[in-house]
Amino acid sequence: MASAATTGSTGIPEFLCTACSSPIPSNKRDCVVCGTDNGCPNVRQAEGSVEKTALAERLADAEVSANARGCLDILKKFGVAVLSSSAVMARSLAVLDSLVKSDKSLYIPFYKQVSSGARIPEDNDWDLGRTAADSTVMPHYFEEISFAALSLDLVGLTAYGAYSIILKEQAIALRASVFEENPFIFNRRHRIIAGEACTPGYRATWRQRHVLAKAKLQSLLNSGTTPDQFAGILLSPKGAGTGDPDYIEVHIFGDIHRRAIERVIGPKPKHRVDRAILKSIEKALVEVGASLEVR
Repeated sequence: MASAATTGSTGIPEFLCTACSSPIPSNKRDCVVCGTDNGCPNVRQAEGSVEKTALAERLADAEVSANARGCLDILKKFGVAVLSSSAVMARSLAVLDSLVKSDKSLYIPFYKQVSSGARIPEDNDWDLGRTAADSTVMPHYFEEISFAALSLDLVGLTAYGAYSIILKEQAIALRASVFEENPFIFNRRHRIIAGEACTPGYRATWRQRHVLAKAKLQSLLNSGTTPDQFAGILLSPKGAGTGDPDYIEVHIFGDIHRRAIERVIGPKPKHRVDRAILKSIEKALVEVGASLEVR
């Protein structure tokens, strides 16, 4: 992994190549001088000293608060549970079918879909503002990010699609980071405008996702909280409804291949044609060692 250098005038951490000590552009994996792979930009950013220090301070405050409320042990158990959480993408039957039908198919990030002409942004507040929000949180590399949500019960944000695609940990662990919430909401909450540096302490590497979860969600825990409530605290609500969903966003650098899928969970379609499509999806998943669970 690249070593952190100084923080630039824009507030974006600068990193040096582990092999030749040349500065690495914030959107590049490989050193532009010697070609050494220095890891994914989002992971490097999460591993920056400023980010880690700020997150550690948030965790310390969370533990003090939980201890004062008599639920420090519950907070620790919650953190242990989150270590077993999964990255889940919720997508439609059509998108799922397109992804799993062939080893030659890839799910590409939203921005690549738009730039290639494969997708038209929706005319709503989210798609109109997401470029500015995402570029603030993930400067210069946001176009390369595939998005998922952190889940304990393997169900994702079904407002985005009825089928939850659970990704294999080994397929994403080295290229995934986690972020406090939807960047659109985060920037609005922290009153960050485009061009300003993102407030540190609200992201973590995949293997430190439990730290971010404890720092963010400690106030929702109390001495009466039980483990069966953890899933709803980590991700809520899952479906469409009033208010914005609250979840920890998973940022995965790069495309998603069908062999990165561990399991798919979703409903039985009402129409016969869709049921036939789901049957073919199940067959394709079995080919790559994944499974389908109909609920």
